[in-house]
Amino acid sequence: MKNILLLLRRQFLAYFRTPLGFTVIIVFLIVSGFSFCRLISQSAVEPVQVGDILFGSAYFWLIFLVTIALITMPLLAEERRSGTLENLLTAPVTDLQVASAKFLAGFAFIIVMLAPTLVYSAIIYMFQAPDGSFAFRIVLSGYLIVFLIGGFYIAFGLLMSSLTGSMVIAAILCCAGMSVTFLAENLQYALSNARLEAVLARISSIQHIIDFSRGIIDSQAVVFYLSGTVLFIYLTVKSIESRLWR
Repeated sequence: MKNILLLLRRQFLAYFRTPLGFTVIIVFLIVSGFSFCRLISQSAVEPVQVGDILFGSAYFWLIFLVTIALITMPLLAEERRSGTLENLLTAPVTDLQVASAKFLAGFAFIIVMLAPTLVYSAIIYMFQAPDGSFAFRIVLSGYLIVFLIGGFYIAFGLLMSSLTGSMVIAAILCCAGMSVTFLAENLQYALSNARLEAVLARISSIQHIIDFSRGIIDSQAVVFYLSGTVLFIYLTVKSIESRLWR
């Protein structure tokens, strides 16, 4: 555990030794803030649910996914490119500890990045709490799906980063993979197989966001993202171990 914490701290601080970490957070907050203001203005004209205001914006999710690609692309690709990966892996740490620390550093980053968005919930609470229309369950379930999806895609991005020494290629592979699962439900329109369509609907992140942003916690979605996260971290460990076969 001590090794993981040391590696986590090293990677997390690395985000802020370059402009990348600060730039990503600032851009994310600008875009999400713009989206929040737009939906708040819209709610003054027509009814908009709290979950849709906080988590239902395409702008929010677009910048969130782009952020994940940007923060995961250097996790192992940069280490491989710069030649520091071998030094790291010859230290008294296991491959699992390296992969776990890298994942946790990325996850800690999105926690820090999302923390200021709690202000949006506070603003809505100030206006809706007096009449009893504010639903804490919706806010909690909304953030739950954000962190589930975030962890799932961070683990996937980590895997992509372990496969190449190019951060650009790692980011492209991450974006391509995220697009397939995030928009999986839309692929059913190009298919004629009812069973496959049902599977795509089950793994579609968009449908999960709709459900959780309305306070509906789907246990199957929780299991899907947690098991997928564990699987991608396991595959990352195997990818790191593959250096011994070359």
